[in-house]
Amino acid sequence: MTSPTSPAAPSDTVRLRQKLAASLDEGVYVNVVESIPSTNTALKESADSSDQHVLLALEQTAGVGRRGGAWLSPPVGNLYLSYAFHSERPLSELTFLPMTIAVALADEFEALFGVDCKIKWPNDIYLGGKKCGGILIETVNVSADELAVIIGLGLNVAQAPSSDVLQRPATSLNAELEHDVAFDEVAAVCAKTIIDICRLSHDSLKTLLRSSWPKRDLLFNKRISAPSLGAGSAIARGLSSDGGLQVEFAGAMTTLYAGEVSLGHVDTQ
Repeated sequence: MTSPTSPAAPSDTVRLRQKLAASLDEGVYVNVVESIPSTNTALKESADSSDQHVLLALEQTAGVGRRGGAWLSPPVGNLYLSYAFHSERPLSELTFLPMTIAVALADEFEALFGVDCKIKWPNDIYLGGKKCGGILIETVNVSADELAVIIGLGLNVAQAPSSDVLQRPATSLNAELEHDVAFDEVAAVCAKTIIDICRLSHDSLKTLLRSSWPKRDLLFNKRISAPSLGAGSAIARGLSSDGGLQVEFAGAMTTLYAGEVSLGHVDTQ
């Protein structure tokens, strides 16, 4: 088990790689490193050869969040994991991946740890109303018809970034459960779940998202702020059929596909 106060020893990289490899198909290449600027950036830079590749870092020094922002990465006991694969799917289908991965991970965390896990649109993971993780998707053209798709997961397992730095409450699995969880078990479950979801057909992704999103929706029927709509508040009304956030604003329904959405202290990193 990983203690919030004890850094992972160098030998842990070997043990973690073995644990991950044992839980995944033989065709998936697994690499675990002690420290790296960003797992997503590393896989983007090797996009041509990064197919069916999992990269996990015990520490990130320049993590990337949504919209190019920084992902704050405490150096001890948290999960920084990316998975890259090559795909000929259109971008319109790939946009469903992060949301579906988020709800699938929420299902796993609830089954494993008994935690009530919600998702803040589009793909931020919340425990007890506080941010615990987030998912990022990036793509790189590797040929005329093929993309390298990189899915990044940052998950607070042992500790959360300071709320003063984030300017909103954050939490970790250990804090919510009030005991340490087995880091290698969490890493293995997350890697397998991400890969399993990435292999689903587009229709299966939509079916899973449609059935699972309502019970995970942090914002549903809540008053929110969406700067892209202008001044004033809106009310979140759930997920649209194409993955947008339906909102009621100024007496009319509209759908958001990008931009910040906040609910009180809730915001995206």
